[in-house]
Amino acid sequence: MGLIRRYRTALMRHHRSRGFGIHSPSAYRFVTEVLRERCPYYAYDEIRAWRKRLLAEGVRPMMSNHEAQLLFRIVNHFAPQHILLIGADNALTVASMLMPSSMTEVYASGDNNCLTDIERQLGDFTDRMLPYVEMKIGLFDYMAAFLDRSKRPFILINALPDPERATLMQRVLDEWVQGECVVILRNLHCDPAMKSLWHQVKAMMTHGHTFTNEKTAILVARPGIPRQDFTLWL
Repeated sequence: MGLIRRYRTALMRHHRSRGFGIHSPSAYRFVTEVLRERCPYYAYDEIRAWRKRLLAEGVRPMMSNHEAQLLFRIVNHFAPQHILLIGADNALTVASMLMPSSMTEVYASGDNNCLTDIERQLGDFTDRMLPYVEMKIGLFDYMAAFLDRSKRPFILINALPDPERATLMQRVLDEWVQGECVVILRNLHCDPAMKSLWHQVKAMMTHGHTFTNEKTAILVARPGIPRQDFTLWL
């Protein structure tokens, strides 16, 4: 979404973000009680402290406090035991997903140097992040975690390293969205590969909801829920 269009649609997105015009009960609750929740959570002070410390260490780029708190709320709402992270960027992203539950593990794929820095910075959370330089191995290990239980993947994608792995990720997501899963895609506005993946996967969904401000997109695939797309002010 270009800057001019964002200004033109700002009022509509703000209106929809408060729940107006959303007739699906599950989508309304998710928007008003998770995406747009304004009551402070117990972890917000910790998130701000993490971000301040990492900034002092020179970690760049990094999501805002607002984005980290949003990520925390989404993970807290769905309570996944296993999270797949593609394009691991820094410790704030990982910590925000690990704070809601001591039972959660993050399978993180990314650059070796970045993963090493994240492991060093995570402190007490380090043993709940499984680092993978090779995305395919991390993906297969993540899928193996669901062999003995119902499959409900939770995936966060920050970036796609190359076309080959982007194609692999698209094929996996095209299959997963036919069942039940949650997918968060970030950096749509500045990464053409991420924007392309967003549109391709959205087109494959046959049930469930999508929510986006065209910078971040959240796909909630759930059988029995009619397909609807919502553009919001996140």
